[in-house]
Amino acid sequence: MGHHLFDGDDLVVPGQVPAIVLRDYQEKAKAAVLAAKDRGLHRVMVVLPTGCGKTTVFASLIDEFDRQYSETSLVVAHRHELLQQAAGRVNLVSPRLQVGIEGGDRTAPFESRVVVAGVQTIGRPGSKRLEWFQPGLLIMDEGHHAPADTWQNVMRRFGSYEGVCFTLAVTATDHRMDNKPLHGSEEAIFEDVVFRYALRQAVADGWLVDLRGYRVATGVDISGVRTQLGDYNLSQLARAVNTEERNNTAYMHWAEIARDRQTIIFCVDVQHAKDVAQLFRDRNVQAEHVDGTMKSDVRDGIMRRFSTGRTQVLVNVDVATEGFDVPSASCVLMLRPTQSWALYTQMAGRGVRVLPGVVEGLGSPSLRRQAIAGSEKPDCIVIDVVDVSQKFSLTAPPEDEDLKPEGKSPVPASVAGLVGLPADFDLQGNSLFEAAKWAEELGPHKKAELFKRPMSYDDLSTVLSEVDLLKELSIPEEVAGVSRLAWMKVGEGEYYLPCGSSGMEANRVAKISMDPLGRFSLHLQSSLMDYGTMPLGDQLERAFDEADRMIHMTFPDCSPIVTSSAAWRERPPSEKQLEVLRSMGVDEATLSLVETMGQARALIEQRKLGNGRRKRRG
Repeated sequence: MGHHLFDGDDLVVPGQVPAIVLRDYQEKAKAAVLAAKDRGLHRVMVVLPTGCGKTTVFASLIDEFDRQYSETSLVVAHRHELLQQAAGRVNLVSPRLQVGIEGGDRTAPFESRVVVAGVQTIGRPGSKRLEWFQPGLLIMDEGHHAPADTWQNVMRRFGSYEGVCFTLAVTATDHRMDNKPLHGSEEAIFEDVVFRYALRQAVADGWLVDLRGYRVATGVDISGVRTQLGDYNLSQLARAVNTEERNNTAYMHWAEIARDRQTIIFCVDVQHAKDVAQLFRDRNVQAEHVDGTMKSDVRDGIMRRFSTGRTQVLVNVDVATEGFDVPSASCVLMLRPTQSWALYTQMAGRGVRVLPGVVEGLGSPSLRRQAIAGSEKPDCIVIDVVDVSQKFSLTAPPEDEDLKPEGKSPVPASVAGLVGLPADFDLQGNSLFEAAKWAEELGPHKKAELFKRPMSYDDLSTVLSEVDLLKELSIPEEVAGVSRLAWMKVGEGEYYLPCGSSGMEANRVAKISMDPLGRFSLHLQSSLMDYGTMPLGDQLERAFDEADRMIHMTFPDCSPIVTSSAAWRERPPSEKQLEVLRSMGVDEATLSLVETMGQARALIEQRKLGNGRRKRRG
């Protein structure tokens, strides 16, 4: 028999019914992989946020490959903790399968249907380990590491590129550590991302907690730190950022924002981590540091104390990025600047897990979100400690390269960039996903403007109010295609059209309204007389067409005033219009948004009707 790395709670008696039920998105991910195999793909990726059960997905696939194709499976990971997790999860999902472990002094038995192996063990040149094993499925846990030589050795050794072994990489990011994509070109390692579940969607569906972001500015200049393989040179970076003033600044903001939260801190190197941990201890905070140079039993002890809550703050160097899951951690403090979005995604993901037992068994996203909001961990705070990186540091994450200003080099990744906002966007402690939702309302053109100057959450609220105002001053979308006239929408199912004056009558107006049964009617009036109300039917297009005809019959000289394509509408607002608007109490900030005479006239009419500018959101 092989050596097993299962805790007592992970053991399942052979033949027992699996203890894991897949969530909806996990089922979809599994189905997408099987469909990719059926259509002839050989190397694919599944991208799931940290905390969404990548291990459960591939464990279920392993079971499916054994049942459907009679194929054995090999899981490759690069850390001891990930080997333990993978083996335990496969055993839970498919207790009938023999799971062996290959790594260090552990050897998988020949009867194993599944082998979980360390990449260093089987991927080093000339390795003879697992010569007897011929898997039909290769799983690459944390597959963004695939470009590394050891991982490539494994893929070549087991026939990934020849189609001998179907290969699946599971990861929270489909970019390499140097920000280059892992798929999408002939030279790429993988043929396609067959399933992607966005972090934002996972939060909306109630499987992960929301993120709240803060930016802490320092005076440290890291613009001179060299970039190496897509990220900062670590030795230069450590010298630049490990200063007493910067560390103190980070502590003071943490104490103000997240003093009572269990926190994971990411540092640049071992000395940086030691210094930061000591600074926290000097201020009576239970803090320990952990790094890869420690003996495994010492490191495991530190991690265990943090997991149980005996230690409040874990300061680490490249240890708590992958395979380290402590759901009670609700704050991530980024003291390590990085240009790698892959690395940043891994670090930020350490705090998004929901507390155990909070959402299990709840059948709808709204119920799960309510349960999370009422739990002891309603959200996770991410604190970005931001240094001076370059004169202009606006940029976008790799997925949004079309928004990236030309000629600008990469800057440190940030929490805002996780959802496509500018890296320098300041959330000011607000919800990341609420900000993303608002940004989407801007549309592509307005969203691109976010990348032209530094922006904050409050600025976004202002921009949205501006968009709301300009929308109010424009012809309604549902009317623009069915009428040639410049209707204004003044309420739900209510439209208003000023028709000017004639020699005999002034203040001519047309109004269309819809009753509770969806029937439209037109009302015409002027200072001289009321022309009454005329029914228009219940079809919007026919209603506006008939209204246009009735308006021209009643006010035959109104075309220059009411036609939406009239040339005057696109001219700059006149001084007289601006004076009228000022007399109506319109502020200069709002006036600066009014670009045409048509918009100015619409705003004047709005004010006459008593429809002031919408209140700012938030």
